[in-house]
Amino acid sequence: MAIHSFNQWYKDLILTAPYEICIERVRYYTQSYRETEGMHPSLRAAKALHLTLSNMSLNILQGEQIIGNRSSKTLGVVIPVERGDVNAILEMELDFLLKRRRQPFSIDPDDRRELEEDILPYWRGKTVRDRKKVLWKENGLNFKPAVDPLSLFKRHKSLDLLKIKKAAKVPGGDAAYALKGMKEILHNNPALVMNVFDVQGHLILGIKNVLSRGFSGIMAQAEKGLAEAKAAGKADDAAFYESVMISCEAAKILADRLARKAEEAASRENDPDRQRELLAAAKRCRHSPWNPPRTFHEAVQAMWLILLGGLVSHGMVGILAVGRLDQYLYPYYKKNVESGRIDQAQAVRLMEELLIKLGSNLMILPYVGKNTGNELGSDSCVPTIGGVDAQGRDAVNPLTYAVLEAFANVKSLGNSFTVRLSQESPPEFWQKALETYRETSGAALFNDEIVTPALQNCGMTLEDARDYGVIGCVEPTGDGDAFGCTSGNDVSLSAALEMALGDGYLRVMGKAIGPKTGNPKKFKTFEQVLEAFKKQVEFMVDTVARAVNLKDRIYMEEYHNPYISCTLKGCLDNARDMTQGGAKYNFGSISGRGMGTAADSLAAIKYFVFDQKTFSMAKILKMLDCNFKGYDKERAMLAHRAPAFGSDDPYADDIAKEVCAFFCKTVASKQTLRGGPFRPSFFSYGVHVLEGLYIGATPNGRLAGTPVSNSLSPTNGSEKQGPTGVLGSVAKLDHSLISNGSSVNIKLMPSMFQGEERLNKMIGLVKGFFASGGMEVQPNVVSNQTLLDAQKHPENYRDLVVRVSGYSAFFTDLGKPIQDEIIQRTEFERL
Repeated sequence: MAIHSFNQWYKDLILTAPYEICIERVRYYTQSYRETEGMHPSLRAAKALHLTLSNMSLNILQGEQIIGNRSSKTLGVVIPVERGDVNAILEMELDFLLKRRRQPFSIDPDDRRELEEDILPYWRGKTVRDRKKVLWKENGLNFKPAVDPLSLFKRHKSLDLLKIKKAAKVPGGDAAYALKGMKEILHNNPALVMNVFDVQGHLILGIKNVLSRGFSGIMAQAEKGLAEAKAAGKADDAAFYESVMISCEAAKILADRLARKAEEAASRENDPDRQRELLAAAKRCRHSPWNPPRTFHEAVQAMWLILLGGLVSHGMVGILAVGRLDQYLYPYYKKNVESGRIDQAQAVRLMEELLIKLGSNLMILPYVGKNTGNELGSDSCVPTIGGVDAQGRDAVNPLTYAVLEAFANVKSLGNSFTVRLSQESPPEFWQKALETYRETSGAALFNDEIVTPALQNCGMTLEDARDYGVIGCVEPTGDGDAFGCTSGNDVSLSAALEMALGDGYLRVMGKAIGPKTGNPKKFKTFEQVLEAFKKQVEFMVDTVARAVNLKDRIYMEEYHNPYISCTLKGCLDNARDMTQGGAKYNFGSISGRGMGTAADSLAAIKYFVFDQKTFSMAKILKMLDCNFKGYDKERAMLAHRAPAFGSDDPYADDIAKEVCAFFCKTVASKQTLRGGPFRPSFFSYGVHVLEGLYIGATPNGRLAGTPVSNSLSPTNGSEKQGPTGVLGSVAKLDHSLISNGSSVNIKLMPSMFQGEERLNKMIGLVKGFFASGGMEVQPNVVSNQTLLDAQKHPENYRDLVVRVSGYSAFFTDLGKPIQDEIIQRTEFERL
């Protein structure tokens, strides 16, 4: 079925809308925080949300069936001013953002004046970013680069400084600006090879919990809790419950304001059909989400409003996923279908509009980030469909198929989208799931039989683990019962190897930052190399864990979120905000980047130095130190004759397996400040291109300045045995240890999905991978010819969606460096 005509118009509106900056949230949050200085952090957050939802602009598009907007613009950036990262971008790069050639932003002149003269100055020294700078410095986590002549000479010799300069230099910026920019980058990226981004959201909002009882039910529990807390003299508990009540009231105010807006629009509407639609929308908002919904349409509307409240309260691109919507919406759908109130076509139309809304968001990236990331649709709300229920039975239902059809009709629209598959899934669902690749990339396929035990390994019950959803890129977690914090914290495995081969020395920093692990020229066995590598990995994981816990301490002490907290299981019962460990499950995460590059490099050392004895360790180090200049023949040998991960070769795969297990166990040994474990993962969300700029040449023949391998995928060009070889290598890893998820990108020609025979072969390929132990796979089904043409004529490919490393993105919204890396990935046209 083709996309509904309104939804096609709506989709085109979003894809052609200008990029604008909305300051409404930042205006009201600043006003409220000024007025509430000295108050409990939960109350400050609740009052700021209340003021914002009571005053923000509301718009209803002609024809839309689900009403409610996130910002005052068709496509507007919402600024999370209290966090500080976007503040830094605006203070340094606003002029460039407004004048850049590709997709420039715009801002009302009066808004800009208010932002620059009043709002941003108030927050200086108060944001999470500012507080984090202080704590990291106090705890020895600020790594300053060496600037002495020798270190500069070594960098010039071993790194591609021209590429680094080109990537980092904002047009119009001078040397002083570049230096300031580097300092700002180091505040989120310790030593440039570890990341601790402020993306503390990354959770599945408790939408199903609110639908079941309404905000009125949550309010009632909070009122009772407040009375008990006051009687017991528990001031913190009382403040939390009061903040929940204020948040619930704010949610009701938003819904009531939208109802009035719809009624006003209906009074001016000449079309009787549209007038009835608007009055029905008003009626739905009057009832839900304050009360549990009564109909399918009411449940979808309530779901959207619950999410809107979460998005506004969190402010930043927080990746608040919607979870298993085909499960918690199905009872309403089933009831209405049986009564004749709705049919499949109407449900598909509603799901199309919902998916467009979920993808209609925008973020601001700094210049260097825009080169390797996307801004449009970056707040990935990730619907999850399919899989099994809490008892392990097949959970696929008619609504599952309706959502899947809607996804194909809108061509993903930038939404990361999760399809859960299991041994219980019916053949028809396997077929329909893979048929979507005929229309669009964007769906990630997950293996229930592997994900469930992986989640149990980090403390979830069997029933809760079976009910998982996926967040952000590829991160499985509890649906409405977990404070996931599943992304933004990661380490470069390639950098760990570089430090192991330099006795702790990191080229881009011009000095040793890691522990002393011995002079590599004196290593006599491969085991010594591997041991040095592991010690550097331990150092990096420990550094990131410490940095994350210091950042989380700021949230725990100063920046709560009672709105989101009251939707999550555990917070109300524990009288604690999610930032304080109130949720049923509390997790942290650390991801490993560049697994393929690290495994191939270790394999090359083992093969050529210790087994074949073609090169000495000294010769390897000499070639790396000069970025292979003058060693073209030797570099070709390392790149093309060494065993490689991704070719189903036990030699390299065994090394990758050991690296994977060691990394996962090291991460899992760390505890969050809230008491839960850190969870390991392997995905790179496009950072592998930026990472490659800072990493010197690697023993697998990779040149300095070029991308490292993405996520858990093999190094580009190393996949010598086709798709089956790639998946054969990946399946050998112990995925039950990778509890925070991994992404395996594989680029396939569209012809491989055409016709029933070829489609069945693809189904067999995925089933075989899952049966062998694989957790996730996400095909990019697009030809290089199409991608190259999209680079030349982006106006013709506005809705072309690709999987980047974990997440989905509009190809034409990505920076050219990441576009080029996607094009360079091996293109398979047969199994």
